[in-house]
Amino acid sequence: MTVQWEGFDKLSEFLNETPGVTRKMVRGALFSAAEDMMSESKRRTPVDTGRLRSTGHVKPPEEKGGKVEVTMAYGTDYAIYVHERPASHPTGQMKYLESAVNEGANGLTDRLISDVLNRIGKT
Repeated sequence: MTVQWEGFDKLSEFLNETPGVTRKMVRGALFSAAEDMMSESKRRTPVDTGRLRSTGHVKPPEEKGGKVEVTMAYGTDYAIYVHERPASHPTGQMKYLESAVNEGANGLTDRLISDVLNRIGKT
């Protein structure tokens, strides 16, 4: 699943105009935001044995083609079935990762800018 959010132009403009902002800081801010989304996703994950919830993780950011990418995933062979299956879950919900990411994308640009500014001591 790829998520794109509105406001990316604002973030790009900020990065181009702000001296001293490094890719390392942006990667850190994006990783932190992804960790927050994963934490929310885990709260929404259906629990039977707890194995699925325990495998949720965020991989370190990678740069590909001039873009920074962060991967969030669950590490079981059945994660996709629980995520997509419209079953009645006594705990949690289906689309546990997708819904957390979609909600987390709201205001993401402003949060990333704020995080980067905090990292460079501008606030």
